[in-house]
Amino acid sequence: MENTNDTQQNKVRDYAIDEYVPLDARYYGGKEMMSTWICANANPTTWYMGTIMGALGLSGVIIASLIGNPIVYIILALVGFMGYKIASTNMGLCRVPFGIKGSKLPSVLNALQFVGWCGVNTYIAATALSTIITSFTGGDIYSAGNIIISVLLILFVSTATAVYGAKYISKAQMIAVVCLVVLSVWISYKVFTLVSFADLWNWSLADNPKNTTWSLTMGGGLDIVLANGFAWVMCIADYTRYTTSKRAATVWPMLGAAFGMLWFLIVGAAGAIAVAVMNNGLFDPYSADLAYITGTLGMGMVANILIVISTVAVNMINIYSGGFSTANIIEKLPAKISMISVGVLAALIGFSPLILGSFLDTFQVFLIFLGAFFSSLHRYYVG
Repeated sequence: MENTNDTQQNKVRDYAIDEYVPLDARYYGGKEMMSTWICANANPTTWYMGTIMGALGLSGVIIASLIGNPIVYIILALVGFMGYKIASTNMGLCRVPFGIKGSKLPSVLNALQFVGWCGVNTYIAATALSTIITSFTGGDIYSAGNIIISVLLILFVSTATAVYGAKYISKAQMIAVVCLVVLSVWISYKVFTLVSFADLWNWSLADNPKNTTWSLTMGGGLDIVLANGFAWVMCIADYTRYTTSKRAATVWPMLGAAFGMLWFLIVGAAGAIAVAVMNNGLFDPYSADLAYITGTLGMGMVANILIVISTVAVNMINIYSGGFSTANIIEKLPAKISMISVGVLAALIGFSPLILGSFLDTFQVFLIFLGAFFSSLHRYYVG
């Protein structure tokens, strides 16, 4: 019996990029996949996207999400099925159309996008962690020293957890979902105690003369939704290769990702619009970081703690998948070392707003990069 258990433990492990995962070594069921992909999108970055898309009004955010989500997450399900059937990572799948050497180019692009998302996530959450730190030490929330310390702490925890592998990530996501539910309920309660639903729904950027420095079209909102979703298409097989059924590889990640995206876009938009209503209709995306939103709504330290936890949860996915992309570029580099290198590079991205001066401008450049490269690359997956 002991030998049987040892054999099973040896099978249930992280497999190499192009190594087939046998069915008896798979452990991701529908519940785990649903929670993983809810967390992938129900995070502070999606919240921040929602604050920007708040310029469309609450109804506009919902429409953009309902149009964009089906487009991108049907593709997610298709690639997820490939991962289940072939039991390879996304970069392993890339070797089919591109060849081993040719797959290094999409691997470079993929590694860059995961480093970018991880850095973006971390900077957004760093303002929340800095708020917690300064509540004990005093000082400026946005000072370079506090932001740097916060970025390093978040990425250290994220990277240390990611290197333990996909099985531990799935367990962490279950905890993160509970935190996200608490956070969203708390946000909703605070918003609706300060602003009526009618005021939120009826608010319009165009109806407020003060809003002359910022605008967003429906097409721009769709670009935001699609850029985020296509990023996940590039790593879904890293997880569905460990799924126990076709449904767990397709239906549950598609529903989880779509729900998480819609959920936190609405949360972000509602918070930003509530702040705008409280500021006599003025909508300012340059001041829409989460620490400012939660502070204005009077949400306290609980919200900041949950923001940090949810960021660590989504960073695990970015670092884990980014590590496999990097390992496909340098084949002799172990995946775990690659994950550590992704964490280090993400820290540099997390510091970039301190140099460039505007996080929103940095974020927009990053979204343009995603749209330029990944929309064409996905044709090779579904062609």
